[in-house]
Amino acid sequence: MLLGSLLSSSAVAVGSTEESIPNFSLSPEICITSENAQSCDIEVTLEWNQLTNKTICIISDYKDLKKWCSPSPSIHSLTVNISSDRDIQFVMIDKDTHETLAGVKLKVTPASSPQVRRRYRNPWSLF
Repeated sequence: MLLGSLLSSSAVAVGSTEESIPNFSLSPEICITSENAQSCDIEVTLEWNQLTNKTICIISDYKDLKKWCSPSPSIHSLTVNISSDRDIQFVMIDKDTHETLAGVKLKVTPASSPQVRRRYRNPWSLF
């Protein structure tokens, strides 16, 4: 009986810690550049779950979005137009305590040019 009550209390504790972990996502996560243009022009959406009455800020190493703070706890997404030739890191922090809550990364990948097929035999070969 004592073992059963200990297991049930630990299950409750695990469930409560999972709720406090924020869910921070980026859509899309990868941008592929064209062969001609070396930069990636894309609209990305950052989304996060509802945190208990927390107002959050998003900081980034992208030049046009240094720091964005949510005006209210009821906002759960941000859409940004991106034009970059390198990966971009987004970090979600608590506005009041400046505690880092989560982070995501937009991966910018250059398009590879098609591979030229190599001839394996000499042009003078009969076979």
